[in-house]
Amino acid sequence: MSSSIVNLYKAQKNKMFTVSSVPDIGLLENLGVREGTRISLQNRYALGGPVVLRIENAYSVALGKDVAGLITVTDASVA
Repeated sequence: MSSSIVNLYKAQKNKMFTVSSVPDIGLLENLGVREGTRISLQNRYALGGPVVLRIENAYSVALGKDVAGLITVTDASVA
């Protein structure tokens, strides 16, 4: 994957990303999903199911496909 911006739902599993943009949904802020946060996609369930994220290597959360598709990320290994 290149350093291009992708939506979280299409991101590669088990790779570290930095959040580029987040929709204005208060729950995401409470979950720790905000610009600059480092996350990894742990699992993407089939048939449009939710995604499970690891936030800052500290805890995991699940987000629906629609919300995950609105979050953009970049490869965290690219400086």
